Amino acid sequence: MANTETPKTPPTANTNPFTSSPSFDPMAMWAQSQQAFTKMINDSLTRWQSFGDQYASVEAQVATHATTAVTQWAQLAKDAIAYGHQLSAEARKLSVETAKKMGVSA
Repeated sequence: MANTETPKTPPTANTNPFTSSPSFDPMAMWAQSQQAFTKMINDSLTRWQSFGDQYASVEAQVATHATTAVTQWAQLAKDAIAYGHQLSAEARKLSVETAKKMGVSA
């Protein structure tokens, strides 16, 4: 008579399927993912701080250039008004001289 029973393997000391493999440690994986996430967030914050500093520098330069431009425009407007006043005075003077040459008396 042939033996049809399957041979029984001796039970191992650790029968938990999650701890049977020494390379799978969920807590270690959790800690590693938390460390990676923390590093990613810290790196991101560092880059944002650097961006903010650069933006503040550019903003200060823009404000300086804008102030200089407004000052120059104001001076240009003052010069244009003074020049217009000078042209008006010269035009009146030339009108009086031309009228005198033509013999018009007041």
